[in-house]
Amino acid sequence: MNALRPEIARIADAVTEAERAEALLECSLSTLMTCESTIRNRLMHAGFAEGLAYLDTELLQLRSSRKSSDAGLQGMAVIVARGRMYRIVLGLPADGQEE
Repeated sequence: MNALRPEIARIADAVTEAERAEALLECSLSTLMTCESTIRNRLMHAGFAEGLAYLDTELLQLRSSRKSSDAGLQGMAVIVARGRMYRIVLGLPADGQEE
């Protein structure tokens, strides 16, 4: 049996959504791309819909065509998705709607 890459094992071993969110934020973009299926499987198994949305957003940005005038700019969707993950890490609602 093949061992999981450390970044993916961290996602798989996470117990809370905060731990999963932190692991996703610290995972390299290269790993998100090359191990997408495995990461997606782990997030689906954990029922972490917000993590799946984050993964989709990052990958869409990475796979999108770029223009030279856009060099170095991140799309707003990526900034928002990362912010939502960071809020989860802090134990806050991802949508910013504190009760």
